[in-house]
Parts: sequence; structure tokens; C-alpha cells
Amino acid sequence: MPAKNEQPLKVLSDAEIDALIITKPENQRYLEGFTGRDCYMLVSSGGNFLIADSRYTEMGEKECKTATVLPYSQPYPPLGDVLASVAKERSFGRVGFERGNITWGDYDNISKRMEDAGVVMMPTSSLIEGMRAKKTPHESAMIGAACQIADRALKDILSQIRPGVSELDIKIELDYHLKTGGAEETAFDTIVLFGARSSQPHANPRRDVYLRKGDLVLIDYGAVKGGYRSDTTRTFVCGKASGEQRSAYEAVLEAQMESIEMVMPGAEAGKVNDRAAGMIKDAGLLAFEHGIGHGVGLEIHELPSLRRGLDTVLESGNVITIEPAMYRPGWGGIRIEDTVLVTDDGHSVLTFFPKELIEL
Repeated sequence: MPAKNEQPLKVLSDAEIDALIITKPENQRYLEGFTGRDCYMLVSSGGNFLIADSRYTEMGEKECKTATVLPYSQPYPPLGDVLASVAKERSFGRVGFERGNITWGDYDNISKRMEDAGVVMMPTSSLIEGMRAKKTPHESAMIGAACQIADRALKDILSQIRPGVSELDIKIELDYHLKTGGAEETAFDTIVLFGARSSQPHANPRRDVYLRKGDLVLIDYGAVKGGYRSDTTRTFVCGKASGEQRSAYEAVLEAQMESIEMVMPGAEAGKVNDRAAGMIKDAGLLAFEHGIGHGVGLEIHELPSLRRGLDTVLESGNVITIEPAMYRPGWGGIRIEDTVLVTDDGHSVLTFFPKELIEL
């Protein structure tokens, strides 16, 4: 495998393009360490360039590892002109762009300038994201540190989850403990759902939904450390769990633990997904329809994906989630999620918050 600093050049060669315009902030950060927004990066064998307006030029000069910072301004010099001038000066014939991360207005402007310079614009998909899927030891360590922050934060607020609190109360409290516990920010908008609302996988916490005895409590959350994210879900019961709640929880937990045991280099993502879904259905429950997991890193959802029908093969260095669930509208949902590193000889679970059913 090429060294990390050589990978972009191999990607360009494989895609048969001379350069790549990168508009996705996470990809810019991955390649050059740049943490700004609304900027364009041009990657080529002749060097990297950050095209930035006056808000980010100084920041780019301080943060970028190798990229030359080129200013643009509206109305002059406009973004398209700056990109086209670099391409023309270096005789680029084919320049790729991230088709899922550019507005039509910017594409229209840039492509016209490129056409005038004799450059063909080529749409690309997930070129840098594919590189990011395999984490370096440093990246894995940052994700592990984020997981530790998240574990501590949830432990610290458990005693505050009691009858009468609202979903939003617990979200605010958990977010506070994440940030005071060392997180740069939350990994995504924290999900806290009570009772029957826990069957809605990504519903928003509400101020007017209060916890009652017997309710399920589903919390999906994460921390950011060094730009890298963690992802954990735990489900609790307020008070004594019913027999139905306990048996459903045990079925999901068994499916989650068996799925984690399948995680190793060479494992097929679709088979991991199907095994967990099958186990939950065999228990007479409505199994999850979303994928059992996804990659985690600079973004909360990145490659590789673990979904039904995918023959994607896991590799050492992937960091993924394993999050089987069951959802029954009007009754509630149970989801258990860990962040897992694929190692050379198997896997390592990075989230350690207990998984036995906790009655709050």
C-alpha cells in the first residue's frame, strides 16, 4: 500500500485525472490539516493549493502542511478564474471534482472558466473518502480517546435520568459533560428518546416529553477529539423492566455481540448485517432496516458501510459501528451500539460503557 502522502497521487492516476478539486471540508482536513470551511483545494502531482477568501487565507497558511494558499475574492479575482489559471499554467487536461459536494452555481461558474482554459471537468465520487476508510494508528488513537470521553460523560449523568426529566434536559446535561470532559464538540446532535418515541431512530429530543417509570430510554451520542468522532448508543429502562422489555433487550444484545465477533479482516459487511437482523427476527421482533453499521472518523458516517446486500470486505484499520436494533411503533425501540476497530487479527471494541440492561 502506498504511503499516506503518496495515496492522493495514486488516486489521481487511477481515476485518469491530472488534478482533483476538493470541496469537502473533512477531505481537506485529512490531506492538509486545514480546519476552515467554504474553501477549495486543488490536489495534483505538481503540488496542492488552497483557494481561500480573506477569512481563511491566514488560517490556511498556518494550518496547511504543504498547500500553497491562493486568495480569491468576489468580484475579483473570482474563484473560477483562480482555479482555471492554476490548471492552465500547469497544463492540466482533466480535472476531477467531488460531485456530491459542490453547488450547481459554483460548478457552473468553475466549469465555464475551465472550459475556456481547455480543461475538461470530470465528476468523481469518494476518491478521498476511500483513502480515509483505513485509519492510521494516530487516527485510531484519537477515536479511542473520543470514546473514553463519551463513556465517562454518560456514566456521570446516569443518576440524573429519573422520572420527571425531559428528553431535552438529559440531552443538554450530556452535551455539557461531553464538552467539560474533554470533547471539542459533540460528534453529532445528541439523541435522547423516552418511551414509545424510542422507536424513531433519529427523532429530536423534546422539551415536552417527560420520563415515566417503565419507559425505555434510548441515548445515541458521541464526542470529538482531535477532529475524530465516537459513536455509542445505549438503551435503559426507567424503573423495573417488564419481561417483554428484558427479553427484547437480550435478543438485541445477543445479536450485537455475535456481530462484533464476526468483525475481522476479510469479513463481508452484508453478512455481518444479515446475521444480526436474522437473529432479531428469529426472536419474533421487528429488526432494524438501517444498516448495522458505518465507518467513523472525521465524519460520523463514512466508509465502509455495513448494510444488507453489500459485499464490501472489512480491512485492518477500519473503524466501524455495530448497532443492531429493534423498533416497534407505539411500543419503543432498543438499540445497542459500539465503536469497533478492525485489527490485523480480529477487532478491538473502543467503547466500554456497560451493556447489561440497566434499570435506572
